[in-house]
Amino acid sequence: MTPVDIASIASAIFAGMSALVAAAAIYFPWRSQQSQEILNQAVHSLERAYESLSNSGEQVSPPAPSRLNWLTAARHIEQYKALKKKITSKTHSIVCEEHEEYWRHRFYLCLDIPNIQQPSYYAERHEPQRQLGIEPRSAIIIYHFASWPDGRPDPIGSANIEEMLQDGRLLNGNPGLRHYLNGFQQYRTET
Repeated sequence: MTPVDIASIASAIFAGMSALVAAAAIYFPWRSQQSQEILNQAVHSLERAYESLSNSGEQVSPPAPSRLNWLTAARHIEQYKALKKKITSKTHSIVCEEHEEYWRHRFYLCLDIPNIQQPSYYAERHEPQRQLGIEPRSAIIIYHFASWPDGRPDPIGSANIEEMLQDGRLLNGNPGLRHYLNGFQQYRTET
């Protein structure tokens, strides 16, 4: 091999590596941006689901027994689940989980779980005008979303409560909480 051949090969390798670096410089920001857009839409789907069920967020609990509202909310929840699976960034996934937890709580309060106990709430009505009942699959989807997921660890379980109590700041100026906690052996601050 001549020095010219070696220089040509080195030049080709350098050009190839430069092309890979340039492609990576374009691809990874694009992928992160795509993930961010999917996260934004997923959160928006949860907001829309809640607004649909709660009648634009005005009604706290229980939601109106509107078949259309329940169907629309369930569709948005299912769309949220599909979008959530497409999030590629670990950071975005963590943020998505936090949003999900917030909206799960809002749905739980809206549904006033378990207080919609009357089957008539879900059933078809004929008076004063015919109204179809709640579509069963939509009720299942919404209640399932609003319930704490099986196997999911509770973040409270990993909190260092003993350290918080030893710190003492939370009890300063709060005799009611101090008295309440003294009713529990494991949280007793006074002996």
